[in-house]
Amino acid sequence: MDINHLKEFILLAKYENYLKASQELFIAQSTLSKHMTALENDIGHRLIDRTNKKIELTESGSLFLHYAKQICQNEEELKKHLSLKDVDDIVTINMGASRLMIEYGITELVSQCVKLYPKVRFKITEGSEIELKQAIDQQKLDISFIRELSPAKSNNSFVYMKEQLCAIVKNTHPLANQDEISLEMLKDEQLYLPPDFTVEHQAFLKCCEKEQFYPIISFTAPRMENLLEMVNINEGIALIMEHQARFYLNESYKLIPLKPEIDSYINCKLHHDCPDSKELENFMSIARQYSKN
Repeated sequence: MDINHLKEFILLAKYENYLKASQELFIAQSTLSKHMTALENDIGHRLIDRTNKKIELTESGSLFLHYAKQICQNEEELKKHLSLKDVDDIVTINMGASRLMIEYGITELVSQCVKLYPKVRFKITEGSEIELKQAIDQQKLDISFIRELSPAKSNNSFVYMKEQLCAIVKNTHPLANQDEISLEMLKDEQLYLPPDFTVEHQAFLKCCEKEQFYPIISFTAPRMENLLEMVNINEGIALIMEHQARFYLNESYKLIPLKPEIDSYINCKLHHDCPDSKELENFMSIARQYSKN
């Protein structure tokens, strides 16, 4: 017995008219009539009195209408309860990331995890390294990708990637033919960096302090595209982490390593009291496979 035929029968009984019922169902009258005949054959009783022009239910049809409504109502309740069960089975991972999602393949990690585990949902929080560390400590995040100056060492974290700060110049810049650039060579240059609250910015200033000079930082911005555009139009030098730079560079620019090296680490971290979670373990496993450390 086709439950859709039951629903059509209930509608036909309501309108007592094939035309009105078929119009609401968006099917032809002849199709509706065939479905009613098939329904009668399924249950072995005549449901509709066809001796008169007006649609009337037989005695069996009236009895069947009562149970047809119950069956359809039970089906709707079943779908609702199954839907609620699906919602209960869904697991949300609260994940933090600074300006790292696309350039470091983290969106690819999330996509891979969702494909493998359809019940997993990701809620992403963006913020600075300081904000993300606080959110992890306060257990507002389950997991976070954070740039730090030292590699992760706890059981609940690992190094996702290590990279160096690099100089980006136009191919026409006087320093473009250098294999490496020392801090001394940057003393009189116009420099473009990520914001001063970032790990790489602060690490660069500390290195300059050791060399006993203060750099000319004439422009800061969180977006790599803006830093590169300043390089393009002003002939200055952008200092960007290597992997981020390679994601955006084209043939108009040259990436040159700095000496001494200024390293940082993208650490994948769980909060210390994170409960055992199969979903988090699965995501961590995928992240480790994608790790470029």
